[in-house]
Amino acid sequence: MAKRKTGWPFQEGFIIDGTNETHVFTDYRWDDGSVSRRQFVDPDSYDHTRIIVRPISLELPDNQDQ
Repeated sequence: MAKRKTGWPFQEGFIIDGTNETHVFTDYRWDDGSVSRRQFVDPDSYDHTRIIVRPISLELPDNQDQ
């Protein structure tokens, strides 16, 4: 039986237009070292220079309790 790959999101891309924020993509890093991108908006339909990339952290800040 083959081992399933596991992926973690590590960054997201957004376009901010006034008060509107559009989630354009999420990048995932897989346990085999590969990276893939899930597009939510057609990449040919927007200006790539307007993308704001934000890192994602899956860890809670130190001052938060569960």
